[in-house]
Amino acid sequence: MAAARCSRVVLTLLLAICAAASAADQELTHLHFYFHEVDAGAPNATVVNVASLHRNASTFGDLNVFDNALGEGPDPASRFIGRAQGVAVHASLVESGGLTAIAFAFSDYGEYSGSTLRRWATSPCRARRSAASSAALAGSGSRAGT
Repeated sequence: MAAARCSRVVLTLLLAICAAASAADQELTHLHFYFHEVDAGAPNATVVNVASLHRNASTFGDLNVFDNALGEGPDPASRFIGRAQGVAVHASLVESGGLTAIAFAFSDYGEYSGSTLRRWATSPCRARRSAASSAALAGSGSRAGT
């Protein structure tokens, strides 16, 4: 498989964000984009393991940083629309789940160009990815007040 690949979908393909315009009025916005991640060790890696305990077969305690391109489609050659930068911590003793803090910066994404979005999330093991939870904590530009 090529080093550049569509992310393991730590983020869902379709990120749904609820932006509260006021306590009584909410707006639902669907943003659809793809992470393009190049694994550590490959040329031009976009994710790197910066701390690892490796006291057993577990990845518990590993800390990764990433600076991934966001694309309009699953092909790494698709139109570049921004970057996703952040950290991922393997914080589970019993599965491959963890915590991620991500800053999205949209540079060429229509009305969201120039906007940013911050996300904090838990990522359960691969078998339960659909149960991942997340919260959009802050934003700027078109997502200000998120």
